[in-house]
Formats: sequence, structure tokens, C-alpha cells
Amino acid sequence: MRTVLREDPTVWFTLFGDDVLAAEGIAAAGARLRFAPGGHDQADALLAVTIDLTDELAAALLQAAASRRRPAVLVVTASVGGHPLDRALASGPVHLLPRRDATAAGIAVLLHRIAAERSIADSPASHLTRLLADLSDQGRPRGLDQREARLLALLADGADTAAIARDLHCSSHTVKRLVRDLMQRYDARNRAHVVAHALQTGLI
Repeated sequence: MRTVLREDPTVWFTLFGDDVLAAEGIAAAGARLRFAPGGHDQADALLAVTIDLTDELAAALLQAAASRRRPAVLVVTASVGGHPLDRALASGPVHLLPRRDATAAGIAVLLHRIAAERSIADSPASHLTRLLADLSDQGRPRGLDQREARLLALLADGADTAAIARDLHCSSHTVKRLVRDLMQRYDARNRAHVVAHALQTGLI
């Protein structure tokens, strides 16, 4: 980290949100990172640290990234629009970093790095739009067939494996396999989590 900070000039940035992790990341870079109180037009980079990258915050970042200075964007978040962010995504001057992988020093280093790369021809706003669209596509639930839809409805009614097997005219082993497939598809921890996801996303 010291080498990176020595090589990079002072970075002016705008912070979106109020988060302890962001504050620690800023402190890790010491005097080399400076807050830009004048707004995003003066910023080299934008830093957003949040639990969930909501549509509202994404819109604010897009608007700021499209400003005349065209700052780079670093988003540290646990999820995007309610969908888990399971890996770091980078596209030119835009970086999305999972919160669980973020460290104070790492935030400082990435801020410098993306600020140094912000001269890339394509704007941060267009990169961020593309990344958010990709994440939205990845998070969109896959359609259910008739049996899966019936299985979810039965789970929501509290039916056990034996009752579901009788209703679907299949074995208990098949029911367990179908439930396991749904849990893997929607990254659910248990049956209740599958049902909660289905209700939240309008599957049932």
C-alpha cells in the first residue's frame, strides 16, 4: 500500500453515504486523500460505501459520474438492489467491491488507482450503467416451471416433504432434490429463505 500511495498524487474525492468502513478507508491513506467539499465537479473519484446499492444511490452516482470532471467511481457494498454482490467487478474507471472483501487500506489503494485511470475515454457513468445492468440481469430470478411453482406454493403453506411428495406425485427424494436446486439457484440458506425470496421477487 505504501508504494501505491507514494506513486499517486493527492486524490480529491467525494464521499457518498456515512459509513465507518469508509471513514477507516479514508484514514488509511492519511493526508494523501483529501475530501472535496466543493462537490463532485472538483473530485477525481467518488466513493460510496453502503450495505445495499439502491436505485436512489445508483442514480446519484450516475449523475455525479457524468459531471464535467468525470470522476472515477468506487462502490463498496454488500448487495446491489437487494441481490448479493459475490465478487469484485471492474470496468475502466468503475469498481464495485464486496464489503466482505474490503479493508481500510484496500479502499484507500483502490481510490488512488481508479482516480489515476479516470482519463479512460469511456465515461464512468456509462461504465457504471453497464455494470449495474449486468448485475441486474445476474440477479433476476429464472422462471419457474409448473412443478417448481407448485412446490414453492406448498412450501409457503408449510407443507412437509411427505405432503409435497404426495401432492406432486413424486418421491421424497425428488422433493428434496427440487428444494436443493431452488436453494442453490437463489442462494438461499434454507426452505424459509427460499420462500422469502419467492415472495419478495413475486415468484409466488
